[in-house]
Amino acid sequence: GASFKDTTYNQAAIEITSKQTHGPPKTGEQCKSKWGTLKTTFQAIQAYRSKSGCHWDDEHWANIEGPTAEAVWKEYVSKKSNSPMKPFKNNGWPFYSKMDQIL
Repeated sequence: GASFKDTTYNQAAIEITSKQTHGPPKTGEQCKSKWGTLKTTFQAIQAYRSKSGCHWDDEHWANIEGPTAEAVWKEYVSKKSNSPMKPFKNNGWPFYSKMDQIL
């Protein structure tokens, strides 16, 4: 996946701060941390999508419906490594297509 130098994160912080309307200025470290979170989320969705028997699409997301699907979902997200998927049971992630282009 894409990784950037500290100067890139520092420049991103400057750009973000210049557009902020409230809150403290962003730092390069905060931008680096946020990028790491975005990558982790993207990779979790990718892993889930590639798992046999698991559904994901950009319109219905994981689309967990019914007791069998619910049981499989609960078991899947109970593992710490799969916990980034918890918010996407029946919700999408607006950054997926952009992250797919970058990574």
